[in-house]
Amino acid sequence: MNKVLNITNRLEDKKRKIQAENHRDKMETLQRIVQCSSCHFKCAMCGYHLNTEDESPAAPSSPPGSYLCESCRAEFKEFLEIKRGKKEADIFWHNKEWMQLWSAWLHFQQAIKDFKDSIEFEQLIEELEK
Repeated sequence: MNKVLNITNRLEDKKRKIQAENHRDKMETLQRIVQCSSCHFKCAMCGYHLNTEDESPAAPSSPPGSYLCESCRAEFKEFLEIKRGKKEADIFWHNKEWMQLWSAWLHFQQAIKDFKDSIEFEQLIEELEK
């Protein structure tokens, strides 16, 4: 009976290895999401590749680390002025949905920042560095 191979332990070990690999893949994906969302080489809104002269933050009131191309920066400025009541929407696409788009973008930027600043994200980075 000692010569009988216990395959259950081997199957459980294989399952644990696969689970650990999947877990690591998910952690790396989260790390890329956070890194790519604050990339200085692309527009945070449209993804346009920025030239070195384009690399300036969107506006003082935009989330820190958000870089926008010239066109998106102008649209963001318009959004802020309309939102603050300093200006009326004078372009036909500056409608309610356009305002929601920029509001959602701001919320996304804040959510990324909050997650990046969390203890759990720090633990995730430490785990990936092991």
